[in-house]
Parts: sequence; structure tokens; C-alpha cells
Amino acid sequence: MRTGVFGGTFDPVHLGHVAMAEAAAMKFGLSSVLFLPARLSPHKTAPPTDARHRVAMLALALAGRPDWSIALDELDREGPSFTVDTLRALSARSLQPDLRLLMGTDTLAGFARWKEPAEIVRLARIAAFYRDPFRGEGLVVPDVAGLADRLDVFDAGSVRISSTELREKLSSGQRPSGLVPPSVAEYITKQGLYSAGVVQS
Repeated sequence: MRTGVFGGTFDPVHLGHVAMAEAAAMKFGLSSVLFLPARLSPHKTAPPTDARHRVAMLALALAGRPDWSIALDELDREGPSFTVDTLRALSARSLQPDLRLLMGTDTLAGFARWKEPAEIVRLARIAAFYRDPFRGEGLVVPDVAGLADRLDVFDAGSVRISSTELREKLSSGQRPSGLVPPSVAEYITKQGLYSAGVVQS
């Protein structure tokens, strides 16, 4: 069984996440995709929205997809979420792990700064989808041992939504329609998430 591993804060999950997971599943014949919301990303300074909201939105976005699921490994651990620790845990739970770590080429560009990147590459193949401006001549492949032989770069279509820009739109009063699944848009509105001056807890 080939499993896609998709980590991030998902704050909030949006249609770009969904499109990328769908493209990766088709491209690499993934039998399942695990979404791993992070407790706290070591690459971000601002604390994310409360985990219960982020998990609830993920559950809504994944509804009706039995091959997609949420794993709470990183939320159950204290401190920042390190991908290498998560992959070790996932590998230990499987007799024949065949993991594809999903990320954008913008994230790939900074991969060498992650905790134990060579070990991550040993535990999982990297499946990176193109994100501007990191495509063509702008593609950056870090100098990490083993990465060149364990990297697949693919096109996931026009994935131009970022959670940061989405939060900014929401805080300025714009509606999330067309940027997130309808059920997630309804949840954000009902919970009053990302509104200016609202504490996300």
C-alpha cells in the first residue's frame, strides 16, 4: 500500500490542499492519503488556530473520501512538529511502509533546513508539486544526501491559494467562497474564525 503523507497547519484547509492531494493520488497511485495537522510548525512564528477547529475543518473537507484520513500524531506530541519524528512513527506502524511525503516546491526549496532531512528522504520519497516561482529554471533542489534519487516533482494544476493570503482575506471581511470547500466556508462563518480582532480558540 502506497500512502501519501501530507503535513501542515491547515489553517484553514483550502481547495489548493484538496487539489494537490487528488493530483498526487492519481499520479503516484496512492491507496490512501494521511493529513497530519501540526501542533506548531517549527518554520512559522505565529501560533496556529486552535487544533480543534483545524481538525474539524479538515474532517469536513475530507468527508466522503474513505481513502483520505486525519492522523493526530503531531497534535499528540508536545512542542513543535518535526516531520522526521512523524515518519518514524508511521514507518514503525507498517511492516512495508511505502510513504510519499507531499509538499510544494516552495517548501522543497527550504528542505535542507529541516530536522534530519537525509533521514526524512530515507523514510519517504518526496513528492513535490510545482508552486510559483519554484518551477522550471526557478526550481530549487537542495543538496540533501539521497534526495536526487528520492524526489518526484509533478504538476497539480493551478494551486495558487495560500492559507496566509486566505486568512488575510477573511480578516478583511471577504468571504471564503471558492477558496475552501463549501462545508468549510460554512464552518468558518458560523464559528467566526479569522475575523479581525477575534481570538482563534
